[in-house]
Amino acid sequence: MTPRNGSAVFYRDLTGAPPLILHGEGVYLEDADGRRYLDGSASASVVGIGHGRREIWDALAAEGGRVTFVYSGGFTHPWQERLAAAILDLAPANMAAVYFTSGGSEANESAWKLARQYFVEQGKHQKYKAIARWQSYHGVTLATLSLSGRTSWRQIYAPLLLPVPHVAPPYEYRCAFCERSGGCTLACADDLERTILLEGPDTVAVFFAEPIVGTTVAGLVPHSGYYRRIREICDRYDVLFVADEVLCGYGRSGAPFAIAGWDVEPDIITLGKALGSGYAPLAAMLVSDKIRQVFLEGSGRFVHGLTYSGTPSACFVGLKVHEIMLREGLFTRAKGLGGVLKSKLLELAGRHEIIGEVRGRGLLQGIELVADRKSRRPFPPGERVTERVVRHMRDNGVIVAAGVPLANFGRDGDHLQISPPFIITGQEISIIVEALDDALRSVQPSVG
Repeated sequence: MTPRNGSAVFYRDLTGAPPLILHGEGVYLEDADGRRYLDGSASASVVGIGHGRREIWDALAAEGGRVTFVYSGGFTHPWQERLAAAILDLAPANMAAVYFTSGGSEANESAWKLARQYFVEQGKHQKYKAIARWQSYHGVTLATLSLSGRTSWRQIYAPLLLPVPHVAPPYEYRCAFCERSGGCTLACADDLERTILLEGPDTVAVFFAEPIVGTTVAGLVPHSGYYRRIREICDRYDVLFVADEVLCGYGRSGAPFAIAGWDVEPDIITLGKALGSGYAPLAAMLVSDKIRQVFLEGSGRFVHGLTYSGTPSACFVGLKVHEIMLREGLFTRAKGLGGVLKSKLLELAGRHEIIGEVRGRGLLQGIELVADRKSRRPFPPGERVTERVVRHMRDNGVIVAAGVPLANFGRDGDHLQISPPFIITGQEISIIVEALDDALRSVQPSVG
């Protein structure tokens, strides 16, 4: 049976077929009608090294095809070994091993299982609970969606989700704790300790957090003391800390690892997106030496396995991406360019009262849109302000990411995310900001 729109694909949005992309090069995509789009979202914050890197395909054809597939449950191969070592060379000093997956959801689910088995290995069978934050995102499997505090995605699946406690996010612009105190007291971090005590410290195994939040609250950067407090609380109650860097890591923040900005060492780090840069489905879980030693002194086995964990082709591509990142200085390039982008966005905020806050680090910048800047009053959800801004920009050849609806504690809130490839130039950043300026001028008169 031929579908009405001529496509056999079950799209996420079935109301219309998306543009058919036939070509990508640098920061640009081109569709079947010949329209070019400046990819200011790096295609879901994935494509760090840019589109159309021919050298990757040439290298894969010349060398990568020597081993098509081996199952990581019983074999390894040179590219997995080399990529793991290369990642650890850039990682926090306490990281000792890498487990590869094919996506961020798998990496975070692996981390939860690893945390559980870590305590079982020590005879602490009662420690199994995970705690995460509201306004967070850790994946789409039932387990990782249970971790996620993305209310608009949780609602339909609520009966299926695991009972994960959630704590307050470090959302200074809309802080429920400090709005009247005149400054940050880190009460949102202390909410973790309160929740651990309520749940029972002997039952809590792990805390998940994105060092810098993605499209759930685009570009949210916690207070400078936040993760030090989190680390202290986790240590006090023997709770593992997972830094989910699937989106914000591997150069996106202007450093190889975003958590380095707080001078804190997590117990587990998850990576994805920019790790394969869209050239292969690739993600990873980094394991600290503390955890590895417990396994070595215990059963010596991780009771877990994924068919496509560490495949030769994915690891080969990941290694080539890593080499390009090092050769072109892309792990740190986002720091300087992110400063350029933020400066231009702040200038734009001076011209548009609709911009309530500009936030972010490196090439992960978010803008919150508000009906009233002074009171920070959001637009009613029915206005669909973010959607209209993003659509206007795409119609004019620039792609940015719409923030997931209801960032304001599940009630309302409009925001968008600008997270282009790391190879973007200052001139191309100006094109993005000019397109945003035009979109805001177009939308603003009709909203209120």
